[in-house]
Amino acid sequence: MKPAYSIDSIFKLLVIKEAKRWAKHEFIAQEQFANISEAYKTPLYHPNIMIRLLLFVATLVALSGITGILILFFASAGEHFMNFASVVYGIASFVVLEKMFIAKHHYKSGVTEAVLYHACGFVILGMAAINGFHSAQLILFTCLIVFSFAAWRYLDLITTVAAIASLAGIIFYNCFDAGGIFKQIIPFVFIVTFSLIYFLVRRIKSGRRSKPWGNNLLVIEVIALLLIYVSGNYLVVRELSVGLMNVSLAEGEDIMFALFFYAFTLLVPIIYLTFGIRRKDMILLRVSLVLLAFAVFTFKYYFSLGHTEITLMLAGLVLIAAAVWLMRFLSTLRNGFTGENILSSKWASLNAEAFIISQTMGGNQAPKDIRTEGGGGSFGGGGSTEGF
Repeated sequence: MKPAYSIDSIFKLLVIKEAKRWAKHEFIAQEQFANISEAYKTPLYHPNIMIRLLLFVATLVALSGITGILILFFASAGEHFMNFASVVYGIASFVVLEKMFIAKHHYKSGVTEAVLYHACGFVILGMAAINGFHSAQLILFTCLIVFSFAAWRYLDLITTVAAIASLAGIIFYNCFDAGGIFKQIIPFVFIVTFSLIYFLVRRIKSGRRSKPWGNNLLVIEVIALLLIYVSGNYLVVRELSVGLMNVSLAEGEDIMFALFFYAFTLLVPIIYLTFGIRRKDMILLRVSLVLLAFAVFTFKYYFSLGHTEITLMLAGLVLIAAAVWLMRFLSTLRNGFTGENILSSKWASLNAEAFIISQTMGGNQAPKDIRTEGGGGSFGGGGSTEGF
């Protein structure tokens, strides 16, 4: 299934955005940026963030008015009819989104997001109401299907996050309802599952056909890394064991596999940081910094020196020492990786950058009036004259 938007138009928009970023950093002149914008005109309507927010809110207000009128009109039809009508209304909203807005070249304009979330909400709400809201599994599976469709078809990031959350909920509730040993191995199931998802996404990202979904895959990659760590974090595992699984721990008693979770809490952020530096992977680097802070909080929560000021001072010294070491380590180019503030190709299309570079260099065609043949003469020999 292809995205609802024109891939060619999206690529042109990415080229213009990348050129604008280069012009902002003075890598190219404004005249060159103007030439690129003219050469890669796109019909897509994609306003700035403030206009998008205003359009989003205005569209939600309009949709709520339309929905209210329809509810008043069909209120006497009965509960079962309303439940099925909710699903039909949600599907009709998807059709309206494509025929009235995307067909008119709206691309993440604020209007499209409002109609999309409106459609997803009514389909999920209607399916849950048909079942009487009795089955959490049915609701989660409906959420997974609807949000996955929305993320894939409309390249939406919020529904991508919602789809991953739905998958995590399905895994958790299935293991929890199975009981016994399955409840005990929930953290390991999450670690294995989202590790496989992470490596699968990295493999998919390397393919050319995945370019339209690049940002969606990026979001999945980040969430997978976070869920891998959270699943094995000692604080999370212990508190969920006590709160949800009714595990009773006496004073001085610990959870099962406590040593594993202690080691996991400490080592995983360091592993992320190490591979982030070696692979020049900004995703791993940024995630590792967040998780290092959470690891410090986890150990501080259970092991305190008794003096907050001493703990804060030691933590600050460690962070300063780590920052100084990283600055010195990355002050020189190491395998193509440096701490300098330069434009990163990690977030941009390589084809877009190639086009921008060709515009910056002025193309590769030589002027036609350049002569390459010798003229004959007497100065210095070799067929040249004194006017050479």
